Amino acid sequence: MDNKITFLIPARGGSKRLKGKNMYSLNNKPLIQYALDAVKESKYYNGDNLYVSSDWDELLEFAWKKGAECIVRPKELADDNIWTQPVIDHFAENLKLKSEDIIVVLQANSPQITSSTIDWCIEKLIDNSLWQVHTVGRDYINNGAIQVMRKKVCEHKGKPNYNGVVVTDWVDVHTLEDINILEKML
Repeated sequence: MDNKITFLIPARGGSKRLKGKNMYSLNNKPLIQYALDAVKESKYYNGDNLYVSSDWDELLEFAWKKGAECIVRPKELADDNIWTQPVIDHFAENLKLKSEDIIVVLQANSPQITSSTIDWCIEKLIDNSLWQVHTVGRDYINNGAIQVMRKKVCEHKGKPNYNGVVVTDWVDVHTLEDINILEKML
């Protein structure tokens, strides 16, 4: 395959419902570490294609020590009102990705992410010539845990076509109650 595959974990520092959410400890492990570990077990990880974008120095230092390349997110992309897409665009521009290159976006607060599901999403995109694949819950609502896209999705105005989904049954962490549920599951 000629297209570059890069992994991006966007993880800002300003969580309101659960302070420090992305570094919050679940079973003695910061939440972001689950995503970092899952990427490192993916067959598409090559040792230098894992990136973390954050405005939080402590998180960036942790990610760097765990082997991720770090992108300091500008303040204007770290506000509560910023969607993930501008953060992805910033990442793609910094890396000068080409239209068909593949960006794998992983939520730092989804500790049930696995390398096998990451690989499944990537292969669904490649094997079916899709533009984008994302995970949904059993209710078929996008859970945001994994989003795999071609860089051209960043350039597209309007709704991108050629989408696929992978169904998961995961809990995303937003509150202490979510942590309590996951402590019993993991």
